[in-house]
Amino acid sequence: MQRTLTSILLAATLAFVLTACGTHQPIEGRAPDDLDRKLSTFAFMEDGDLVTFIVDTQAARYRDKSAFMPLEIAIANNGVKSLVITRESFELIDENGTRYPAASPRELYEGYDFLDIDRDRLAELELIVHGKFAAYTRYESKFSPTHFTTRDSSLLSATTVRDMVSLPRFGYLIDYIYFPKPETGIKGHRFEVFLNAQGVENPIFVKFEVK
Repeated sequence: MQRTLTSILLAATLAFVLTACGTHQPIEGRAPDDLDRKLSTFAFMEDGDLVTFIVDTQAARYRDKSAFMPLEIAIANNGVKSLVITRESFELIDENGTRYPAASPRELYEGYDFLDIDRDRLAELELIVHGKFAAYTRYESKFSPTHFTTRDSSLLSATTVRDMVSLPRFGYLIDYIYFPKPETGIKGHRFEVFLNAQGVENPIFVKFEVK
């Protein structure tokens, strides 16, 4: 009887330990509670009924010593008649609460050397969102310039930019947006990007980190 009782107690203790340990294991595809859900290793997503906003940090990881911070973005109109987006629709907030507007094409063209590399070698959202937006239509977008013609600008000249994109329902875009380098630095820090688009009443924001 004593041996049986001891065995039961040991089994119960082991089960409790295993369960407790299990609750602290990382869950694939999820970010910490204060960050948005991860779509991939470097992409964070706010997926709403009206708008999906995705921010990818792959390029930003390599630009800690640069004057600007690149973010690859994807935006989809899930449920409004028209979603109007301009460069001024974006705002970055760092850990100190400092706000940064999106960099202008002139600032980037004159002060940033990696415009083409970011799009040609470090862009990844096209493959990641292909299945998610399979039933959607992609619309041309280019909020930031390039020095040469890249794979993502075959329909535009190298320096041509678009100041505004209007997405109808079930339309989406993939693009790069840049911000002045945050005072906190880039790698190892957390940020928020706000999207204030015409067509939705409240801004959409993504909380992410650059690792």
